[in-house]
Amino acid sequence: MKKRILVIGLTERMGGVETFIYNTTRFSDKDKYKYDFLVHGTDHTVFQKEITDFYDDGEEHFFFVPSIKKHPLSSLRALSRFYKSNASKYDYIHLETGATSEIMYIYPFIKKYNLKVITHSHNGNGYTPVINAMFRPLVNKASLKELSCSDEATNWLFGEKRQKSVITVNNGIDIDRFTFSAQARRKIRNKYHISDDSLVIGHIGRFSEQKNHKFILKVFKQVLNQRPNAILMLVGTGELKDEIKEQISNLNLQQKVVLCGLQARTEDFYSAFDIFSIPSLYEGLPVVGVEAQCEGLPCFFSNNISREIGITDLSSFISLDESPIEWSKKILAKSLVDRKKYPAIIDENDFSIRSTVKELESIYDVR
Repeated sequence: MKKRILVIGLTERMGGVETFIYNTTRFSDKDKYKYDFLVHGTDHTVFQKEITDFYDDGEEHFFFVPSIKKHPLSSLRALSRFYKSNASKYDYIHLETGATSEIMYIYPFIKKYNLKVITHSHNGNGYTPVINAMFRPLVNKASLKELSCSDEATNWLFGEKRQKSVITVNNGIDIDRFTFSAQARRKIRNKYHISDDSLVIGHIGRFSEQKNHKFILKVFKQVLNQRPNAILMLVGTGELKDEIKEQISNLNLQQKVVLCGLQARTEDFYSAFDIFSIPSLYEGLPVVGVEAQCEGLPCFFSNNISREIGITDLSSFISLDESPIEWSKKILAKSLVDRKKYPAIIDENDFSIRSTVKELESIYDVR
């Protein structure tokens, strides 16, 4: 019998959680598992068209409700109508999140509709530890099963005492897609007028405080002192875009930093990069870190990121307490490698999306 899962976690912004949800949907066996999506605080979401086209069954798979934070009464009324009409058809409600407060899109209706909740942690820290602690008891009480992408993500959402009971599900990727391509490298470098001998440092991520772009720019400024032909490529957009552009100008880096915006084919950009930098203030287990290693990129992570992202010998961890000069020295000391051998290593370590989907489906199959 086909299982039907309601997923909460998609937003209008492109990010790691959204990409994970999309990948696990499109690699699922749609003859055995069908996903619907409850989206809050917006009337559209990323991957809406792609998922609709994937199913191509004429059914409605997306449902939208107001933000419970901004419009609590109207949100609860909309949720009540939704669950009254739809709750009985779902085997599980799969909450994919980094914030315990999102349990409020489910918790008030669990008992009335006998909802079976799987809570899946995707973040390793945040700026709301008090709120997170406040809602954590509700998460632990509501969750029939608890999943996370890393130990850090487990601690953040469920608390350290839950380590033994939480199931780790790797943030798997489409390995065939994220394989180094010399052709893609030439295409991107030609498009942005970057020479073959330029050292390209790259980052892919939302322009937010969490991702720490301002620190990336400071490090890159030091790299330029040693490698004048270096280029920094930033793929993404977000709420801090204007601040980042201002800092680029203040550091006189306008000719050296390429703002690429949102890009559908991020795999081509990884191929164009030589180095990947992700000095985040916090993460669960960043999907971009898995993708970058699969493409054979030396990766420099802040030590605020879970060591579980160190899947290959390409991973280096540096403290954010170290200066941009020290970061630049370590980046420039890294030797380039044979980039085509790494997809096999990612696969061997069970970070392929097919392995992840198989793990999730086994969880759905156990009552």
